[in-house]
Amino acid sequence: MLLPVLSFTILAWVPAAQAWWRGRSAGWLTTAVGLLLASVGVLYGMGSDRDGAGWGLLLIGNGIGGVAAAVMARPVVFNKRDDTDPAIRGVLRDRERRTRAREIAESDPSMALELNIGRPDVPGAYADGGLIDLNNASAAGIVRVLGWTTTTAERFVTERDTRRGYASLTEIVALSGFDPRTFDGHADRIVVLPYRPR
Repeated sequence: MLLPVLSFTILAWVPAAQAWWRGRSAGWLTTAVGLLLASVGVLYGMGSDRDGAGWGLLLIGNGIGGVAAAVMARPVVFNKRDDTDPAIRGVLRDRERRTRAREIAESDPSMALELNIGRPDVPGAYADGGLIDLNNASAAGIVRVLGWTTTTAERFVTERDTRRGYASLTEIVALSGFDPRTFDGHADRIVVLPYRPR
């Protein structure tokens, strides 16, 4: 930001040019070109032997304009741009939500039940990033999150309700009668909260 002052306004256009390079906006291009022309005028005035208050005013005006542009350009030039693909941002956001929701489920299962964590079948449920509570979710919710067939999900829900829920995913795999491969690749999406009869 001191560049316009330390260069006697000759480089007053540089911060605006940097901001244009980062943002590619017409406003910054216009500012950079205006300051560049003023800098050329200042150089011409310094090189000529003419006496004139006009050159002095141009020098002061270019310095003030350069510093003002540098102040406004700073966030544009130095703030890190997020060029991450929106789809990747969405996946990362959902992972973070699943982690937070899982922490709630482990530390306070009652709260997790009240928040409807793992219940995509309940409108207004907590934004858990795509978890499924195998002890309480409907067959439709299981199909939606895990991609099971409707028949498989309905059979699971019937067996789960008959047993009045499971204590853990390990117990589900051991006692449900389902092929363990059915649960492969889904551990990060599954929670098993205390069973609530409907």
